[in-house]
Amino acid sequence: MRTALALVIALLLVGLLTFAAMFAGANATTVGFAYIILILVISIVRGLTAGLVSSVAAAACFNYFFLPPLHTWSIDEPANWVALISFFVTSVIASKLVVRRKEVEHLEALRESDALKTALLRAVSHDLSTPLTAIGLQIDRLRQRLGPEPIAELAEQAERLRRRIENLLAMARLEAGTFAPRPEPTPPADLFRAVREHLPLATNLRVRVSDDCPDIYADPSLALEVMVNLVENAERASPRGSIIELLAHRADRERVRLEVLDRGSGIAETQSDTARRGLGLEIARSFAAASNGSVVLANRTGGGAVATVDFPAAILPAAREA
Repeated sequence: MRTALALVIALLLVGLLTFAAMFAGANATTVGFAYIILILVISIVRGLTAGLVSSVAAAACFNYFFLPPLHTWSIDEPANWVALISFFVTSVIASKLVVRRKEVEHLEALRESDALKTALLRAVSHDLSTPLTAIGLQIDRLRQRLGPEPIAELAEQAERLRRRIENLLAMARLEAGTFAPRPEPTPPADLFRAVREHLPLATNLRVRVSDDCPDIYADPSLALEVMVNLVENAERASPRGSIIELLAHRADRERVRLEVLDRGSGIAETQSDTARRGLGLEIARSFAAASNGSVVLANRTGGGAVATVDFPAAILPAAREA
C-alpha cells in the first residue's frame, strides 16, 4: 500500500512538472534538467522504485511534449534520440546512486550507534567493577568475624552483581567482535551441575535429563550464563521455596532443548514476556544467539512460566550419516 502510494505521488509530480513546463514555454534542455532534479528528489524521499518509475514517465513525457515532432512518439532526428537516451540513462543512474548513498548512510549510522552503545556499556561495566571489588573485600571481612551463615544472602547478591557486570562486558565484546565463542560438546547434566554450583542458595532446583538426550554444541561458559540468568529470572518470579525444574531432552535430530520451569505468576497475555523482561533475559538471549541457540519465554500449563532454550546438538559425523 505504501509503495503504491509512492508510485502514484511520483507520477503526479512528473505530470505536474510537465504541465508547468508547457505552460511556461520552457525549452527541451531546461525541461530535461528539471526532470532529473525531480527524479533525484523522488528517489531520496520515496526510494529507488519510485525513482525508476518516475524516470520512465519523465522520459515518455519528454519525448511526447518536448522533442520534435511534438505530440507524437516518433523521433526524426538522430540527435534527439541521443538526447532522449542520455536523459533516461542519466536519470536512472542518478536515482540508483542517490538511493545507494542513502542505504550506505543508514548502515553507517547503525554502526556508529552500535559502537557508541558498546563503548558506553564497557565504560559503565568497568566503573562498576571498582566499587564491587571493595564490597567483596568488606564481605570477606564480615565472613571472618561473623561466619558464613549470617552473610550468605549478602554474599550471594554481591556475586550475582559481579556476574551481571561480567556478562555486560562479555556482551560488549561480542557486539564489538572482539570475543569469539568456542563451541564444544557439553553434556546437559554437567551444565545443570554447574548451575547448582553457581547458585548455592538455590536449593529448590529439580533436574531431569532424558536418556536419549545428546550433548549440546555451544560455548560452555556462555551456555552456563544463559541457564544461570534464566534460573535467577525464574526465582524472582516464583514464590519463595517453590520448585524450579531444569529439563533437557532432544528437540529434533539436530537440536537439544533445555527448559527452566517455574510455578510463578506466569506471563500476562497482553504483555508477552515484558513482565519478566530484564537484563538477565536479554543476556540469556544474546549469549544463546552467539552459540546459534535461541531463548523463548511462554506460559506453563497449570500456572507459571517456561523458558525454552534450543541449542545445536553435538552430532558426530558417523551419527549424522546414519
